[in-house]
Amino acid sequence: MDYPTNIKKFLYSHYFFTGARQAIGVLLPTLVLFCVFDMRMLGLEVASGALCASIVDINGPLRHKHTELLSCTLLGTLTVFITSIATAAATWQLWVIALILTFSLSMLVVYGYRASLLSFACLMMMVLNVEVGLTHEQVALAAGAVLVGGLWYTYFSLAICRLCWFRVEQQTLAECFFVTAKYLEAKAIFYDTQVDLDTSYRQLISAQVTVVEKQQAAREIILRNMPRLQRGTLDKGHTMLFNLFINIVDLHEIIVAVHTDYAMLRREFRNDDILVFFRDMILKVATEVDTIGYAIAINQSSIPRRSWRAELRAIEYEIETMRKQNIQQHSTEPYQALTSTFRRVWSVTRIVERMHKNTILETDTKNTEMKIDQALSRFISHQNFSPKLLLKNLTFSSPSFRHALRMTIAITAAILICNNLPMLVGQTHSYWVLLTIIVILKPGFSLTKQKNFQRLSGTLIGCISVLAVLSFVHQSWILIGLMFFCMVMGNSLALFNYRLSVIFMSSYVLLLSHFLLPGSLSVIGERALDTAIGSGAALICSYLFPYWEYRLMGPLIRNAIQSTRNFIHASANRDDCNDFAYRLVRKDMHIAFGNFGAAFNRMMLEPKSKQVFVAELNELLVQNHALASHITGISRILAGHVQADKSGELAHVIWVIKNLLTQAADAPAAPIKTNIQSSSDALRFYTPRLDALVIALEQEPDANPEHIQAIKLITHQLKQMLRSSELILHHMRTIRLPG
Repeated sequence: MDYPTNIKKFLYSHYFFTGARQAIGVLLPTLVLFCVFDMRMLGLEVASGALCASIVDINGPLRHKHTELLSCTLLGTLTVFITSIATAAATWQLWVIALILTFSLSMLVVYGYRASLLSFACLMMMVLNVEVGLTHEQVALAAGAVLVGGLWYTYFSLAICRLCWFRVEQQTLAECFFVTAKYLEAKAIFYDTQVDLDTSYRQLISAQVTVVEKQQAAREIILRNMPRLQRGTLDKGHTMLFNLFINIVDLHEIIVAVHTDYAMLRREFRNDDILVFFRDMILKVATEVDTIGYAIAINQSSIPRRSWRAELRAIEYEIETMRKQNIQQHSTEPYQALTSTFRRVWSVTRIVERMHKNTILETDTKNTEMKIDQALSRFISHQNFSPKLLLKNLTFSSPSFRHALRMTIAITAAILICNNLPMLVGQTHSYWVLLTIIVILKPGFSLTKQKNFQRLSGTLIGCISVLAVLSFVHQSWILIGLMFFCMVMGNSLALFNYRLSVIFMSSYVLLLSHFLLPGSLSVIGERALDTAIGSGAALICSYLFPYWEYRLMGPLIRNAIQSTRNFIHASANRDDCNDFAYRLVRKDMHIAFGNFGAAFNRMMLEPKSKQVFVAELNELLVQNHALASHITGISRILAGHVQADKSGELAHVIWVIKNLLTQAADAPAAPIKTNIQSSSDALRFYTPRLDALVIALEQEPDANPEHIQAIKLITHQLKQMLRSSELILHHMRTIRLPG
């Protein structure tokens, strides 16, 4: 592993940029009030308001960031006001208010990921104030301080992001390049005969899920921040970013298409060097894509650093040798697989070369990879914030309702523990128990389990680290520097290395407590104890009416299959004059597959008894990915040849594949009888007819060799698509999942 390069990638990433922005935005007003005005308590209250807003400050379009930050500030202030008023009332009133707030705020998760961050931020503000007894005057002052802190952070962050919009989009796009390079590396493993195919597929699907997630993040921020042009020119920065984004999406499409029957290739060419050449070439391309991503991240033009001419020539020589030996006569499918893979990998190298050119900021602003018009808005996701959605989920069958109920019970139990456990009664920071619960307890069991262990282990390591630091370091300026560093790193690592993030955040909190209570080390023990109690309570409550992932799997599978069917239809009717419809369906297909794959991965982290139909679901993932790859492989030429096919055979086979997928999407609830003898006979039934179509074309006196080669590629891919569709239908009729 290249540690220096990885460290540089992190320092230039949007993770570090966001973490530094959050740390400065939260600590700056606090330090001013601490050091200049000596107002410690007011400084903490203002900082809590800024911290509340910073939680929802993640990478996203500038047009939405203002709404999100301002909403969090106002709702967080209202939460503080209501909670603080309740602390001055009778104990039973505080309990009622706390439980109502917990349930109501937890239900916000129905509106998606960003709303879940808003929910957590407001729950945190409630927890921080649930044990503070204030007078009415102090309540108004505390709520006002939180409001000021939130507003300060909102407009501080917006100013930084607006000033540095180009860097933010560069960093997001660079992350897209990095994960695509990982996807290429996963593809290369298939040509390594020493690696098991099942292992290769697991790595590939995991990489595919990540690529889809990062592409969607880049799509949201780049397209939403695009100037509202009907059609025309962009500034140089937008032109570069837009072109590179289109390049990386197109590259991903071609790499997805580099798919074939790898078991067949390994059997046929196990002792040949051609598979090694393919592996080495794809790995070189992956390294070059990673290099381009790094150049984007550091705001430099990328320069080609690797040549794949040797691999290209070696593969060409091997294929030509096979042709002279007439291997295509007795091993038709393996030979076709090699030649089609070679063409696609060659196309990948051409896109990589174009990427290098597009990293130059002086690119002609009129030279964009796609037309800039209002149709681009259809590629952007839209969240429904209707109150009807909230009311619709007020039922026990809703995962969000179960989560809210579970969170309410957990908070109730934690308040009882804090008020009755002797070691916690009178403790200054017993709210850490509540805070641990709201951090760990998530709607999904697997995520709760994962975060529980990471939170507990990270906190213990953080406590030990701070104890060691305070034993040897006594200079205030060094400790302040460490505290700032810990907050930056804690925020920066939160999205991709939670345990390390917890270590740094725990260290930051303990160092801050040291400044508030100099010389007292008991707070370190309190932090460890409270976290352990909170983790235990969260773990126990996670078993209360959980909504297991397999309950969500059925709709996700059907959506993935239906999206793939739509992709076939769009490919067969693709219009080169307007490529938007095809690209939109392709995006929807990848997102549907990513949701399915992510749910399957989460299910595999749950108890064994809740992992149902694992083999069938895994095979459905593989076959869905394979089917999408085969469709992508011929998408550019399919529509033209379907229209030119006078026999109608190609169109009919496509109809059969779509029919099989329609049955699969409806199975097992509503199986539909197909017009052919049996759905499992489709491949056997249509293979001779496709072969006859090729033979008939070859026997025509004015046959065009290029046309025949294209038809051979299409018929080969259609056979693979028939096979995958049959397997999908077979497994969909086997599994039994909730609708």
